[in-house]
Amino acid sequence: MVTAGMRMQATQEQLKQGRSLFVSRCIECHVLPEIGAHQSNEWPVLVARMAKRADLKPDERRAVTAYILAVRSQL
Repeated sequence: MVTAGMRMQATQEQLKQGRSLFVSRCIECHVLPEIGAHQSNEWPVLVARMAKRADLKPDERRAVTAYILAVRSQL
């Protein structure tokens, strides 16, 4: 398990899946957002808002959020 920020835990596999989804699905509608452009507490809301457009299932949404928060925590 890896701490992904904001008390969120994720496995390496979930983070890998989250990165893959972030890169492939987000780019379909817009350029990839800078992860540092938003605070950690804003990302779950942003991902939830975009999840329907990106056709993300709940577990995929959690993986994308975990990936973003993990990267954000390293900035």
